[in-house]
Amino acid sequence: MVPPVENFFKKARVLVVEDDQAMLELIVNILETIGIESVTTAENGVQAWQQFEEGQQFDLVICDWIMPEMDGLEVLKNIRAGRSAIPFILVTVRDSEEAIKRAVNCGITAFIAKPIAAEEFISVVLRVLPDGTSSGNEADAWEF
Repeated sequence: MVPPVENFFKKARVLVVEDDQAMLELIVNILETIGIESVTTAENGVQAWQQFEEGQQFDLVICDWIMPEMDGLEVLKNIRAGRSAIPFILVTVRDSEEAIKRAVNCGITAFIAKPIAAEEFISVVLRVLPDGTSSGNEADAWEF
């Protein structure tokens, strides 16, 4: 019998938004290693936002901050404007305290700095992805 958490990850729907193809592939591969089978990708914020406008449902968004056309914070603002509380992990090279505070004020759930360390990335995903076992406290995802 499959434990409930593992079963949930098989069914979890994740949107990954990243304009760098190598980074996109790395993130998708990491997600697959923890058993997430439903991963949708977008190469920029406009494509990501179109997914939401078309009514697609996701359990988690993992998004690069710096992208052409629409950056990660704009994607997040649009999602939050629709009153969605979907967990949102922002991935970026911006690691200044001011940048992080700005992202927090926009409603991100977690922040991961590039270059991505697989173990840290998995840990953050496991903490923020709603699986029925977490505390639901978004602040638990923060590590400054």
